[in-house]
Parts: sequence; C-alpha cells; structure tokens
Amino acid sequence: MIYVTVFLQLETVAAAGLFRYNRGQDHKFGGASMTVLNKEMKENNRVELTIRVEKPEWQKALDDAYQANRDLYPVDGCAPGKATRRALEQAYAPDVFYQEAVNETFPRALVEAFGQEEILVAGAPELRIVDIGPEGFTFAALAELYPEVKLGKYKGLAAPMPQAELSNDDVDKAESEWLQAHLVEEERDRAAMGDEVTLDFDGSVDGVPFDGGKAENYPLLLGSGMFIDGFEEQVAGIRPEEEREIHVTFPQQYTPELAGKAAVFRVKAHRIVRRSMPELNDEFARAQGFSDAAALRQAIMSAALQRKEAQARDAYADALVRQVLDGMEVQVPDSMVESQLTGLLQELESRLMSQGASLSDYLQMAGMTEEDLRAHARENALESARYELAMTEIARLEHIRVTDEDVERRYQEMSRQFGVPVEHIRQQLPPMQLSHDLKLAYARAVVVDSGVRL
Repeated sequence: MIYVTVFLQLETVAAAGLFRYNRGQDHKFGGASMTVLNKEMKENNRVELTIRVEKPEWQKALDDAYQANRDLYPVDGCAPGKATRRALEQAYAPDVFYQEAVNETFPRALVEAFGQEEILVAGAPELRIVDIGPEGFTFAALAELYPEVKLGKYKGLAAPMPQAELSNDDVDKAESEWLQAHLVEEERDRAAMGDEVTLDFDGSVDGVPFDGGKAENYPLLLGSGMFIDGFEEQVAGIRPEEEREIHVTFPQQYTPELAGKAAVFRVKAHRIVRRSMPELNDEFARAQGFSDAAALRQAIMSAALQRKEAQARDAYADALVRQVLDGMEVQVPDSMVESQLTGLLQELESRLMSQGASLSDYLQMAGMTEEDLRAHARENALESARYELAMTEIARLEHIRVTDEDVERRYQEMSRQFGVPVEHIRQQLPPMQLSHDLKLAYARAVVVDSGVRL
C-alpha cells in the first residue's frame, strides 16, 4: 500500500494566510492540471474541497523530485546520479518520489482550488490523501471559512496629531545613540572585563561533547553575563591566539541533560578589542565627513526630528485604525489566531537567527517554555487577526487590486532601501505574500488618507 503524508508547509500555506493573499486575482497552476472534484459544506462554518492534481503537473513534479534526489539512490551497474528515473523506481519502489512530488504540488493546487471557488479560509486546512498513483493524486482539504466582517465607519475618522518636537532629553539621547553606533575600536594584547574577545570554544561533559557547546569566531563581550557564571571571568587575561581550558558548572535551572553538571571548555582567542565612546568634537566630526562638530550635531538633530515626525504620523494612523477595529463586529476563528500566532513566532525565530541566537536560547534566558511564549503572544496574534480581517474587508469594499507592476515596484524599492538584490528579497518574501501585504497597506491608506487631524 502506498502511504504518503502531506507535510503542510506553514510558512507558505497557513501562517501567512496564503489563501487570502490573492482574492480577486488570477491563480495560474498550469492549464487544466488541477481539478476540483467536489465541494461540500460542513458544520461549524467549514468547507471541504476534493482536489485532483492531474497527470501533466504530477509527472513534472515527479521529474523534478528525481532530478533533485537521484544522487541519493545508488543503483547497481550505474554511476552515482546517472540512473534513469525508471531504473530508480524499479530498484526501490514506484512511489519512491511521491512524497517530494506531493509536497511540491499540493500548495499550488490548494491556492488554485480555493481561488477558483472564490473561497477565503481562516487558517491551515486539514489535508488527507484520497488516492495516488502514476496518473496523479487526489486529496481532500477541510478548512474553516473566513468569517463575516461587519465594519463600522472607516472613512472620515478623526484623531489628534501629536506634536513632533525635540526636547533636550531627545537631543541628548540622539547624540548618545549616534556615538554608540560609531564606537572607537582599540586592539588589545590582553583581554580584560569590558573587552570583546573573538574566540573558538568546544565544550564537553565527562569528555563527551554536547549540543550547542561548540562555536568558531564567537564574539563575546566579557562582563555581559551571556555565558555560564565563571566562564567570562576565566577568559579574562587571555591573549590573542592563546588557548586555555575553562572549567564551569551548569546551573540547576538549565536544560535537564546539563543541569548541575561540570563542563570543560577548550577555548582559543583571536581578536581582542576595547570599544569606547568617542568625543563629539571637530576632529571626530571631520572623520565622519562633516565640516565640524556643529554640522554633525545639526545632522543628528535633523534625523531625530524626522523620526519624531514619523512616530507622530504612526500614532495618528494607529489611532484611526484603532477606531476601525473597535467599531468592527466579527467572530475571529481560532484557526486564524493560531495561524497568526505561528507567523509571529516564525518572525521572532528569524530575527533571533539573524542575531546569531536561537529560539531555545531566548526561551532559556527568559525562563519560559514555548507554551508560555505562545500564551504570552496570543493577544498580539488575536489583534493581528482582527487587523487583517478589517483591512481585507476594506480592500473588498474599495475594490482594491494589487497588480504585478505594484509588486515589482515594491521589490525594487526594497532592494534600494536595504541594498539587497531583488531575487534575494523575493526568496524571503514571495510575491503572493508581498501582494497581500500591499493590499492591507492600501486599505490602511484609505483609512488614514481620509482621516481628519484634530
């Protein structure tokens, strides 16, 4: 019996609300390669679609899976990676590539099916394979429908516009932040508390390495308290390229497999630097490209005022949007809150990874479990869901459409803003998601542009 599990790819299907992204836009899946065989309304505001992925798309997905994985399947008498797809299927099983092909095809089939039926869903569908074989496969998708949204007034709302003025504290803070971003570095030949040491370390307990106990070129600020008690103090005094052993004991409030155990870290130092706050004088200003200290201070204050003005505009817009949300009647589905919650946690994990940390590190430092974090973030997820429901309804009422040109223009703007190639941004932010984000932004602009400043 052929058994295939549909691995729901939350980042592309559920967490981002994929089926809501392109309402009213065309979904192209490759001609007649997808067929909706049945649509059945279920209890609790749910619908089930039975969807068939036809042979052309299915065989293409199988070919793609073969090309991507053929090196992993040795066949007697064939050089590695040279066996034909037919030879691999005969040597292993006819369904050897079914799993990969299902994962490639079902997300697009879902988008097309729900788009074709003009159905908006609130969260991740429940999926099951009905049948599968060389001619294609059929699967069922059970999903909760998008709720009915009753908006109150959303145009011509009034809110105060905060004054954008710089206080003396604002100026001092702006100068301090600017100087903190331009610290002066001094190379050191011996590490002291307050220095940053770039080091390699390799930890073990009873001579056995453990997960997360090894790193190379890790920047550690001595005195930051980022490592186990006693670790940073024992690194102090080390010289560049010096090696030494660090002996520490994990605290009792640590991961169960390491709690209370003695560990040995072999460390090797590389670069040692001391960073200090520069003095804002003419010499420093000229080094930064300004004529003198007064010109640098003026530039810092100008940037700070622009931030204040942006904060004022955001506060005004938020006040208008809050009135829209407060005046809306809707029953937010639990599945939609869960989707938003998953998306928020994925964003947090991505930010942590970009900073060289992990979600487990964050939870450990915060003294929380993942369940605690989800409970803490649930209110934000509910608010995000309500915001999306309101803006999506405004977009529907205002007949807002996002074109391919709009999406491409935004990609180009982001590329210039962040100095990153468009293709890199496209990989991180797929066109369908960006289209959805733009639609919500256009809907928000309807509220804000029609607002009245008090």
